[in-house]
Amino acid sequence: MLLRRATAADAPRIGQLFYDTITQVNCADYTAAQMAAWRGGWQNLPGWEAKIGSQHFLVAEDEATRTLSGFASLATDGYLDFLFVSTRHQRRGIAGQLLLALVAHATCLGLTSLYTDASVTARPFFAHYGFTVEREQQVVVRGVELPNYRMVRSVPLFPASSSK
Repeated sequence: MLLRRATAADAPRIGQLFYDTITQVNCADYTAAQMAAWRGGWQNLPGWEAKIGSQHFLVAEDEATRTLSGFASLATDGYLDFLFVSTRHQRRGIAGQLLLALVAHATCLGLTSLYTDASVTARPFFAHYGFTVEREQQVVVRGVELPNYRMVRSVPLFPASSSK
């Protein structure tokens, strides 16, 4: 699996993966109306390009086929905005690789904590990686309430190397 910085050229594939994941993975935890509202902006290429340009935005690709397997992004204030893995690549460690790459970047930025608005579906994943629930939320997207969780975790400082 190749992790690399996203470019504007990736925006159409990112939007499609976003749509597919909400439709095929999050369907167990959200109603049809909630999923339709959530995925509503999936074709907004200028919106995706703006996020790619303003955040530390990574994509995961299969090295042989260049198939997009996932994407994740981190804003400079420590907000983990996106973390999505395609339906065909679930449970292969891709989300963990993306998250750990963002934690490493956060460390380089000198951030002391990360926060995210985790979906009902993603909450167990984030808990596994040390995030704790700060509060349950009901966000309104395109007029529809969606439950999610504000979750936070500290960014560990790399231990100083010891000299003997």
